Amino acid sequence: MRALVLPGGGGRGAYQVGVVKALREAGVTFDLAYGTSIGGINATLMAQGSYTRLEELWCQIRSRDIFCLPSAHQIGRLVLGQKLGLLDTSPLEALLKRELDLQKLKNSATKVGWCTTDLCSLETRLITIDEVVSTSELIDALMATSAIPMAFPPRHIQGKGLWIDGGLVRNTPMETAIDLGADEIFMVLLHPQSQNNCPVNMFEIVVRLLDIVLDASARKELEQAQLYNRLVAAGSPESIGRKNVRIRVFQPKKDVNTNLLEIDPERSRRLIRQGFEDAMEHLKANPLEMQLHPSA
Repeated sequence: MRALVLPGGGGRGAYQVGVVKALREAGVTFDLAYGTSIGGINATLMAQGSYTRLEELWCQIRSRDIFCLPSAHQIGRLVLGQKLGLLDTSPLEALLKRELDLQKLKNSATKVGWCTTDLCSLETRLITIDEVVSTSELIDALMATSAIPMAFPPRHIQGKGLWIDGGLVRNTPMETAIDLGADEIFMVLLHPQSQNNCPVNMFEIVVRLLDIVLDASARKELEQAQLYNRLVAAGSPESIGRKNVRIRVFQPKKDVNTNLLEIDPERSRRLIRQGFEDAMEHLKANPLEMQLHPSA
């Protein structure tokens, strides 16, 4: 079973589109597609079969099509504790309502899922398409996994909790994919901005801190997956009945030079091209011919 695992990364998510475009050209298909934050949104449109539309969207949208600054009324609600995010994400919600097709996702050969964390119970869970029964529940799941703490408001799931971007705990739901039987995982790891990029205001400090947390979370889960393989190879008692998982990691070879909330068509086109070229180079150095899954 083959899984695509896409972490969060905001505006850098365009890079994932380029990587998957190269994988599709190589004939790769996926049984599972799990994501967090923008990775969850990308995974959803991919599982829906909207690959071309996803690339078109990235080449059209700007930050203002995802979020906007709060109105005076919303600022008042924020001060009074009636609003729990600095930014208004109604543009993102409207975009998702226009683009998503629940029936296509239900019928897809690729099972999609989203990682999110509840601020109330501190529970982190993966919600799969099998659990979703309506378009409104689908929107809630995607808005929840995309709720960047402090910047975007949390979301209720089935009327309960305050669910946010699961990347704070698990930026790539790789462990879940392994538990569900994946024996080949394709992960697109997005780097934060360059290490020498210094914040100049409070908002940039918040974004930078989130970048650090999300990157550390993704790398920790990758390390855990590699540890899992070492335990299987060593024949440890906890790995009995388990098999080795082939993990392919695709990541930018150079700085992507953008933060979580910077989105514009020119930058996105560059990132898509960069992701495509990096993935093609990776596949050339590590051919798939002897490793193709029977379903591909």
